[in-house]
Amino acid sequence: MNRKRWPILCAIAIFAVAILVYANFQKKHTFVLANDEGMIKSEQIQPLFGTVKVSGDCDTDVVFTDMETGEKYVVGYITSGVSEKIKLEKGKWYTVAGGGNLVISPVNVRVE
Repeated sequence: MNRKRWPILCAIAIFAVAILVYANFQKKHTFVLANDEGMIKSEQIQPLFGTVKVSGDCDTDVVFTDMETGEKYVVGYITSGVSEKIKLEKGKWYTVAGGGNLVISPVNVRVE
């Protein structure tokens, strides 16, 4: 009976470790662009994959601007608590601008 449980316990342990690693990765690569007295603000981000998830706590447009070409990509009018996804080129730097507290993931943030 003990030999039958061993593979199941190993699978559960591997699954639990995978969840912890994924949660840590998401936490490390999630950026919050905090509200600054109701003003529109911006920051430079770099997508880790081809898709970026954006959510916020107020109604706003979110604009991603390619740092090299100046081309703009817009997530039009997100509402509080609703997340949207946008396809951006992996590895390129973008300026992201919007109102309220924006949560953007998975990205790297440029700190100067």
